[in-house]
Amino acid sequence: GQAGAPGAPAVMTGDWRRSLAVGAGRLTGTAVRALHRGGGTTLPGDIARALDPMILRKLAAQARRGTVLITGTNGKTTTAALVRAAAAAHGWRVVGNPSGANLIYGLTAAAVQAAQLDGLVEVDWFVFEVDELTLPRAVAELQPRVLTLLNLYRDQLDRSFELEQIAQRLATGVGDLPAGARCLANADDPLVALAASAAAQPAHFSITDPRVGRDHLPPGADTRACPRCGDALVYDRVIYAHCGRYHCPACGLAPPGAEFRATEVDAAGLSSLGLTVEEAEGPVTLRSRFGGLYNAPNLLAAYATARLMGVPAQTAASALAATDAPFGRQEVVEIGGRRIRLLLAKNPAGFDEALRAATDGGPTPALALGLNDRIADGRDVSWIWDVDFEHLSRRPQDGPIVVTGSRAADLMLRLKYAGVPASRLERVDPPAAALHRLAALTPAGVISPALLTYTAVLDWHRALTREGLVSPYWRVA
Repeated sequence: GQAGAPGAPAVMTGDWRRSLAVGAGRLTGTAVRALHRGGGTTLPGDIARALDPMILRKLAAQARRGTVLITGTNGKTTTAALVRAAAAAHGWRVVGNPSGANLIYGLTAAAVQAAQLDGLVEVDWFVFEVDELTLPRAVAELQPRVLTLLNLYRDQLDRSFELEQIAQRLATGVGDLPAGARCLANADDPLVALAASAAAQPAHFSITDPRVGRDHLPPGADTRACPRCGDALVYDRVIYAHCGRYHCPACGLAPPGAEFRATEVDAAGLSSLGLTVEEAEGPVTLRSRFGGLYNAPNLLAAYATARLMGVPAQTAASALAATDAPFGRQEVVEIGGRRIRLLLAKNPAGFDEALRAATDGGPTPALALGLNDRIADGRDVSWIWDVDFEHLSRRPQDGPIVVTGSRAADLMLRLKYAGVPASRLERVDPPAAALHRLAALTPAGVISPALLTYTAVLDWHRALTREGLVSPYWRVA
């Protein structure tokens, strides 16, 4: 017997090595969770690959329609969750890595968890978010039918290095796509658009509403020079970080034409987001349950990805409107009758945009900021000096700020130099204590934002899980 997506290599049912790898991987995941050592989102992949180095290739080849890979510095988890929802609404069986384990071992662990003990997989699509540096390897092993490129910002410089190196990784992955694969790219990001030019069939998405964004680059913007010739880029409109309408006077680099254009954006606050999208078949209205201008490209990319997969426009739009934010990405939790919104903010671009979205509108009665420096966050936290925390000093009407995390002292110092009064700052170290303190400061009927780096989100989520207020992050679909 054989299984596989169109054009995929044949997969034989009697593969003992594949079965052994799947069985051992699934058993490892069960043991890790039973011993409360985590969600088993990575180690099963290590074990399975040790027993069968070809295991991910073998499992991916069985997807009836293929694999979708979504990469970029910010927005991978949110975009992938939306794409999976749209594909599932069309009646397809979809498997992904909603926990956010996006290195090659995490992708393998997710595929192993979806397999039967004989190593066979009954899915239509694998939809994975993938780390930018892992992309070339993921493309080689998964042979995706669709690759979506979101953005490139400075992030974890001690691991990821400079953006030009990451852009080269993206270009390598794009150049290695199998015949017939589609590459969808953010036309508004010059690095991403240039990397996607290596694709045989590139498609693009773009925010074209002239009413949103600003007319200048923010202080921490990453891409100021043309990635093709090195001359200074000219920005006519900035949507988010360094993404927007740009051109290079020296070599003519400019955003490519986009098949999916958000011509109208309604991004007031964090409670909702609306887009009017123009594509070849006509305009479509998109809504989401979470907001912020920085999520507009994610919502647009998810819709465009679903359309390239073959999901009808209205099916995709309805599914996106009904999907909640993934854990830690604007997830709203309740504790003691008070509500808190968890916002992942892990680099200057993301922190700036989340900070503005979280304080958009009237006074913010309470706010929490959390900074960790574990491996998954990046050991070097000097990036906080590129975040516009001065924004907080310009808002004297706001309330107290709870500062927490393993590098809370660094954050307190940064806020001092930003001009935030010491009387507004309160350092609370243990995650559970910081969580409860923010809840205590939150008035009834208000949602207080907590902007946290990656492992700080996990710390707060574990504290909430121990109190029975949320499900473990690895159970979140």
